[in-house]
Amino acid sequence: MEELETKSLVSILQRALFYESQYRNALVSDAISYYDCNLSKDLIETDIFFKNEEGEFCSSLELVGLTAPCKFSEFLNRWIKKFIHPEYITKYPFLTDVRKELLLSFELGQRDFIIEYWYHSPLGKKLFLNQRYLLTQNESGDICALSIVKNETRSRTEEDKLHREELEQYAFYDPITHGYNYIKFKRELDLFSQEGSIVAIDIHDFKVINSICGISVGDSVISRIWQVITDSLDFKHHDMAGHINADHFIAFINTFDQEEIITKLKSISFALKFISAEMSIPVVLPYFGVSKWIPGKKIELAYSEAIAAKKKAKDQQNINYSFFEEKDNIRLIRDKMILDSFETALANKEFKIWYQPKYNPYNHTLVGAEGLVRWIRNGKIFVSPADFIPLLERNGLIMKFDEYIFRNVCLQQKKWRDAGKQLVPVSINLSRLSLYYENVVSEYKKISEDIGIEKDLLPIEITETAAVTNNEIEDIADKFYKAGFILHMDDFGSGYSSLATLNTMHFDTLKLDKSLIDYIGNFGGERLIEHTILLAKELGIHITAEGVETEQQVRFLRQIGCDSIQGYFYSKPIKPEKFELLLDEIKAEKNLPDYDFLNNHINAFKNSFTRTPLYTFVCNLTENTFYENTGSSNWMTETTIEGNNYEDCVNALAEKNISPGYREAYLDFMDRKKNIESYKNVDITRIFQYKRSYYGEEVIMRMITDTFKVDDSDDIWMYISVTMY
Repeated sequence: MEELETKSLVSILQRALFYESQYRNALVSDAISYYDCNLSKDLIETDIFFKNEEGEFCSSLELVGLTAPCKFSEFLNRWIKKFIHPEYITKYPFLTDVRKELLLSFELGQRDFIIEYWYHSPLGKKLFLNQRYLLTQNESGDICALSIVKNETRSRTEEDKLHREELEQYAFYDPITHGYNYIKFKRELDLFSQEGSIVAIDIHDFKVINSICGISVGDSVISRIWQVITDSLDFKHHDMAGHINADHFIAFINTFDQEEIITKLKSISFALKFISAEMSIPVVLPYFGVSKWIPGKKIELAYSEAIAAKKKAKDQQNINYSFFEEKDNIRLIRDKMILDSFETALANKEFKIWYQPKYNPYNHTLVGAEGLVRWIRNGKIFVSPADFIPLLERNGLIMKFDEYIFRNVCLQQKKWRDAGKQLVPVSINLSRLSLYYENVVSEYKKISEDIGIEKDLLPIEITETAAVTNNEIEDIADKFYKAGFILHMDDFGSGYSSLATLNTMHFDTLKLDKSLIDYIGNFGGERLIEHTILLAKELGIHITAEGVETEQQVRFLRQIGCDSIQGYFYSKPIKPEKFELLLDEIKAEKNLPDYDFLNNHINAFKNSFTRTPLYTFVCNLTENTFYENTGSSNWMTETTIEGNNYEDCVNALAEKNISPGYREAYLDFMDRKKNIESYKNVDITRIFQYKRSYYGEEVIMRMITDTFKVDDSDDIWMYISVTMY
């Protein structure tokens, strides 16, 4: 029985040894070297052989100057120093003591440990080796390892090739179009080395598509535009194209022939027209700039010339392409001169702040200003803001410039305060690109607090276009609001007006663009302005009119409740010294009325009558002040008065507009003292009918007056409305 059990045990051990042998053979079958070592005793008992590149077996110990038996750690240390590149030793610090690392791995229960490295063979070849240690424990309790070394150079090379191809895909191909990017375009054009034309391609107002349809749809549109461009080019004749970014593309057409180029550009334009219907998006309108390129000329320079030509094309009415001309070089040189001078100009304080006053149109008092920059060199305006500000925007300098202007306005306000001046708010423009500056709010807050100027004296102006097209503007506006700043929406009506934006953002003031103000005198334009102001006031937003130049415009804006006016009618932008004189003229007016309340009272009175007045006036009887408001342009031409003394104006109107038989009754009806004495703290409405001459003909007129008081003021006011009977 015992004999049978012994035989059975021997059989089991033999099978185990056989399977272990088979397992070891399988592991080392494609190995170039393998050996056993005792980690606990730090011992290699027998020589180690490896198969070199020529298939011959060599002694590993002999290569490093050792013989068996030897220490495992000594062998590995010599091997690493002689054959492994130093960068791997730096990358894997444990290589300086592999034995310690292997013992620690076994202790942590890890039985498999792999090192990969590039090996420089004695024959000068570079091999990528995979060295694997299988950890076991023998019957004596020693920790042992089987080291198996395999040559994986071929697989590693193939892996590196795939990796390089993947990197090349990222480096040279656009992720949206999957075609050439700008880097690849330049490389291919340099390799082709054939003269031809560079074309800069852009899409009118592409941001509107992103804003209305979303970014993902916008990317699909970009991909579709790319397809149209490539379909229109002749790649067999070495035309090529690339996607720069956003809606900016570049193309190379292998010819200087302008007619051939124009034909291709028209083909692109025609095909793009169908995208809007195909994808249910706003119309896609391209514009092109073309420049010449010859081998040896920098592609960046040719592309800059194409962009310069493209800007000209953008402003053209009937043609959407433009060819770069030599005279455009003058502008490019000038642009470079401006940019090169920028830092020096900042250091020398050549950028000066001029101030365009804002006035209350009812009492003609100064209520604020807008800080406008001028580049002054040698006492003269060196460059117009319209020329240098777009340049700064394109070259990433605008954020630094905006901050410079803001800081200097703060310093000027402090200077005036220290001199005892009566301060008014001075608004500062914040460019569209500065809105993308992550710390713009915190930086402006810090500047104002460090200098010591209240933020309500530093309104921030953001253009309507930026507010509508920048998805992050709501968050930025909210941060400015929470930081204590007042926000003005600038240039309202000049672009994609969004009245909904007024309800979702913290804008305190709406600035009507001059393009809207120029509609005054046109019935439809006036109604548009009137309803815009009405909506804004219902939202609690103040109104400032920009670019006001005529008395007629002032009268109309005053009639419909505009809060302040900025424009040449009152003043051009002026130097700080002249603006300081205006600050000195500010006087605290006794019993200054609440003009919002005044307007509300007048509007309520007007609404009780169905007929629209031909013209109107507002008068302060107590102060003997006559304010001419507004009305039909033809009637106002006939009714224009000079000065603001009530009694003088009434006498002038009687002489100019009232038929002789009605003048005495008119003067009695309008008598200032009688109207004041008859007022008993109850609103009085009176009607006077008379005749007047109107362009040589006598017509019957009806005057309706409303005498009232405003809020807590003791002043007695009169509103006069005149219609034709």
